[in-house]
Amino acid sequence: MNQNDYFELLVYMITSAAGLEGEPRIYGPLRMIEASQRLCRLILSEDPENQNLKELIELIENGKGKTMSDEKAFYQMLQDAAAKLVDCI
Repeated sequence: MNQNDYFELLVYMITSAAGLEGEPRIYGPLRMIEASQRLCRLILSEDPENQNLKELIELIENGKGKTMSDEKAFYQMLQDAAAKLVDCI
């Protein structure tokens, strides 16, 4: 992994935070979980056999699209991701 990968994540996080003013409140959690997923992918690039991390990435991918269509399911995905994180530690 190179420093550009980390820098890209940093740029995403800062520009996401800067862009939140005036956006729907649910965009904050969405942007945070998206940044988390990107970080998971960076970690996975150094540990490609980490099944728990792969499952966490998939969980996030399957749930983040529910942000605007099923807010309750989106927030449940966040809870499930937090629980899955325990397996990754």
